[in-house]
Formats: sequence, C-alpha cells, structure tokens
Amino acid sequence: KISTGYNLDGLVSAVIGTHTHVQTADETILEHGTAYLTDAGMCGPAVGVLGREREPIIQRFRTSMPAKFPVANWPVRLCGAVVQVDEATGRALNIARISKIVENPAS
Repeated sequence: KISTGYNLDGLVSAVIGTHTHVQTADETILEHGTAYLTDAGMCGPAVGVLGREREPIIQRFRTSMPAKFPVANWPVRLCGAVVQVDEATGRALNIARISKIVENPAS
C-alpha cells in the first residue's frame, strides 16, 4: 500500500487503506502533501474474534468440528481517519486516526 501512497503523493489529498481487522498507527503526511494511512481498521463488533462470537470459534479450534460463527453484538468499534485538506492546494494539512468504542444504545 505504501507504494501506492508514494506513487500518488502530490496527486491526491489522501491514500487510506482498508483492512477488516486491525488499524495501523502509521498515519503521516508524505513529502508532496498526501495524507497516508496503511489500514483504517475495522468497523464492527469490538468484543469477539474478527467480529464473530468468541465461543464457537474457540470450540472449532478445540474440536476441529464445523460450526456456525454468529456475528458478535455490542459494543462495536468505529475506526477510520479524518484528514484536514487545504482547499486551495489540495494538500493534506493533518491526518488523525479515529478508533472509538460505542456501547449498546439500548442498555
């Protein structure tokens, strides 16, 4: 992904990669003004295994038997990034990672 960032540096305001699991901590402004972040991270269930309920996955590891992996519930994690851009030049001024836990609004 970083090669894409360098290739587009100065041509775009931001290059932000995505990954369904883990946010990276490598946000930066490249030499020619492009904001860069390798992986924005996952939006979804925060407690579980890759967004799924823990126990069925643990049982699968222990027994090697097929199992359904239901989606985990609350709390959820919201991940992403906010980029401040100079409107006149299109250059990024700042990039900040966002990672926020949201509790169940019904509780």
